[in-house]
Amino acid sequence: MMDIGFDYEPARTEWRYELLGLLESNEAPRVCTTEELARLVRRVRPRANADTVHNAIGGLMKAGALQKVSRGLYLNRRSRPAVEVAEAAQHIRQRAVVSLESVLGECGFLNNPPAIVTAVVPQRPDSVPRVGSVKTSGGQVLRFNALPPRFFPSSQEETRLLLQAGRHCPVVRPEVAALHWLHLALSPRSSMRMPPQDVDFSVLDAELLRDLAWRWELSHALEEWKEQINLAGDIQEPSQTIAPVSEAHRQRGLAARQRLMARRKPNTT
Repeated sequence: MMDIGFDYEPARTEWRYELLGLLESNEAPRVCTTEELARLVRRVRPRANADTVHNAIGGLMKAGALQKVSRGLYLNRRSRPAVEVAEAAQHIRQRAVVSLESVLGECGFLNNPPAIVTAVVPQRPDSVPRVGSVKTSGGQVLRFNALPPRFFPSSQEETRLLLQAGRHCPVVRPEVAALHWLHLALSPRSSMRMPPQDVDFSVLDAELLRDLAWRWELSHALEEWKEQINLAGDIQEPSQTIAPVSEAHRQRGLAARQRLMARRKPNTT
């Protein structure tokens, strides 16, 4: 039986092992707040006071059953399948969904998956969203970017269209993540750059990507992005049996890049 960092006297530890069992059950949140943990403690120890709850949480952290993310927020390490830090994104920033490099690295679109968690939050007319990087108590980094509300689902139908099914937190489809990145790279309000050249569009659903690009008025930018990548690939990786790339071909690649960057207009949101 796991040592959970408490007294060993059976009469005093039995409820704590019951608490471990609760953490393993489907009733326990995968990402827990202090209030949710307090309710779990009081299910097995009804008269537990604040000090008892605090000590119980500390003992569970010491045993590795909980991992602190930030003040009042913990990953439930007893969950199965194993909880991931990305699941904390929506608790750190309201309405956050995992997107951008995290999604595109996972599906193979990017050659080098990121070490951080990337997520996006909707812009709101009445407040400025909190963006930038957040470092958890365990050292993991989550980065948040803001996007207009139209890039987020507003109905059950849109949720099925834009988000991946069967995930433990909101995670967009790879096609959505690619267009999120394209919008941010073209927006003067964002410091995000275009993705690297060695991306693989073949892992994306071409029809869904095209339909969403039309919906979000990114069709032209998407085609120029693809053209730029294709031309850059032709220049960087010429066949050994083909003569060097002509100056005209180089100029086509340069022109495609210039057209793409020309879309960075102040009114792009």
